[in-house]
Amino acid sequence: MMSRLKRWLAVVSVAFVAGCGSGDDPVNVLETARNNQYTILGEAVTAAGLTATLSGPGPFTVFAPTDAAFAALLAELGITKAQLLADSALLTKVLTYHVVLGEVKKASVPLGTAITTVQGGVLRVDSSAGALVITDERGRTATITSTDIQASNGVIHGIDRVILPRGTVVEMAQANPVFSTLVEALVAADLASALSGSGPFTVFAPTNEAFAALLTELGLTKAELLANKPLLTDVLRYHVLSSRVGSSAVPLGLPITPLQAGFFKVSATPSGLVITDGRNRTAKIVTADVNATNGVIHVIDRVILPANLDIVQTAAANPDFSLLVEAVTAADLGAILSQPGPFTVFAPTNAAFVALLTELGTTKEALFANRELLTQVLTYHVVAGNVLKAAVPTGTAVATLAGPTQTLTVSPSLVITDQRGRTANIVATDVLTRNGVIHVIDRVILPN
Repeated sequence: MMSRLKRWLAVVSVAFVAGCGSGDDPVNVLETARNNQYTILGEAVTAAGLTATLSGPGPFTVFAPTDAAFAALLAELGITKAQLLADSALLTKVLTYHVVLGEVKKASVPLGTAITTVQGGVLRVDSSAGALVITDERGRTATITSTDIQASNGVIHGIDRVILPRGTVVEMAQANPVFSTLVEALVAADLASALSGSGPFTVFAPTNEAFAALLTELGLTKAELLANKPLLTDVLRYHVLSSRVGSSAVPLGLPITPLQAGFFKVSATPSGLVITDGRNRTAKIVTADVNATNGVIHVIDRVILPANLDIVQTAAANPDFSLLVEAVTAADLGAILSQPGPFTVFAPTNAAFVALLTELGTTKEALFANRELLTQVLTYHVVAGNVLKAAVPTGTAVATLAGPTQTLTVSPSLVITDQRGRTANIVATDVLTRNGVIHVIDRVILPN
């Protein structure tokens, strides 16, 4: 890297001389920089400790930001020039991102393809309305305002904006105004530092509009949300995975476990990838695979939320499961099904229970009074683990909590066959809860 820096600084030195029209005798790059539009660039080179490396054959291509470009960068980052110049590591990373090996004149710039810089990152140049526009790794753009300033060992092109290499997931969010509320939330929850670590992380990043919609949904102001650190931490950690998962590697229809307790799933739909969160709300991934140095960002159009209800509470909130909840209470199974689990419950509707009473020729009171039978029947509806629709094992015996021999089978068309050869249809799937998943069935299934 240092040898490349030496060669690059040699280019800058000669290029500035050529650009200033100061004659055939080369002038020190810093001396030249103090008297032209590249003075802050010259200061940055000095502050980065690179002034001793002023020789090298090249050839190189340098994209040189103007003083106005550096001033705009300071405003964008919310720092002073002194703070920028004090960060030599950042300066080196940024400055070398402006250099490409080889002499690439305007007519030879490869348009629309990835161009690798000395820093190791890439940029892209496109033609737009007659101008050449650079897009950096953060999706920002800069216009090439002057071209083909010839040097003895390369060429320089002036640009109107400092381009930036890829940063951490936090830096990438900071660089995009659409994530300003997310950045505020990360700071308020004291999570910005953690997500600036080595990672890797996958962040499902809600836009400002997504946060605005959440405030309306929850009946909160932004100030109230940002002040509620426990809630904010739970919500933000629910958007983060502890590994780098690109869009092509997202496990569709399977439980995805974030940093926060709970899980969510991602489904492929005709309109793209859609997340179903712990409260069975949906969010669309509107932009995927924004790569960062320590992970990847997927942009989403809604803030996703972890489940706030367990299996029993979720069933109790649905009037169509009132008989199931009564049965769970009568069998004293509520405490078990409220444990962390996870559990998968095949939940019969009220109509399914009514049909069972007719089938058995009994009353609800008599059935619910037989605790031993009720417990055996109810536990036969429970499978250990989060078994979402996409992962239901078909055509094989599935063990239940009723015992290792009390199995059931599920057909590819999602028809359950119980131990007595009776069948039940799974009529609704993947109702997510805090400690598992519910699938709705239209008949009470029975063990031996």
